[in-house]
Amino acid sequence: MPIQHPFLLYLRSRFHLALALPAAGLVVLSALFLRPHALVPILVVLAVYVVLTTALFFTRRGAREVVQESDEDRQKLVRQKIAKYEEIRQRISVLRLGSDEMGKAVELFLQESGSYLQKCRELGAYSPLANERIERVLDICQVFLGEKDEESTGRRYGLPGSADAAPAVSLAKDVVDCAGAIRRKTIDDLEGTSARERLEIMKELEAGDPDTTSETTAPDKKALEDK
Repeated sequence: MPIQHPFLLYLRSRFHLALALPAAGLVVLSALFLRPHALVPILVVLAVYVVLTTALFFTRRGAREVVQESDEDRQKLVRQKIAKYEEIRQRISVLRLGSDEMGKAVELFLQESGSYLQKCRELGAYSPLANERIERVLDICQVFLGEKDEESTGRRYGLPGSADAAPAVSLAKDVVDCAGAIRRKTIDDLEGTSARERLEIMKELEAGDPDTTSETTAPDKKALEDK
């Protein structure tokens, strides 16, 4: 992934701060003790600082600092992404589904997703496909609970059952399929990513907005509700 804003990354690096802080100190000392002739020393300090900063930016050491800062940014975004899906997994783990089929499927999902997220933390990476499956399981559970609520309300008021109620067996199979996809990514140590997945990772990290939960599209939810 190409590094964006390399000069800004260099300016915040520790290597650059080792030059910038002494320069700032000299400017402050000149302003305090060289009045009213402080302008010339301050301009000299600033000129030397600009020249050295520009020159060092194009050195090999400067390039290393840029790469290091960029990698730290990427790892921070990856950690935030992992934390986001750990939170989704936690939400799923506390759901009361009231169905043996769904309960067993979700138990399998929690086991596989837990192993996957642990591997993510170890490798500092993730799989967009596995993340999408975690979100999908949450959607499946919400659809199932929604259908249960409608069925319960219908019984309370003596209404006929809905013919479109999502069967637990069918939705449980979807959860198991999602768990299987996550397991395959975990076994591959997240290295078996396709070109499409790598492109998605690059776009996500460049966007730098890991806290925005991507929602299942309307056709996807409609497909779940039609089961």
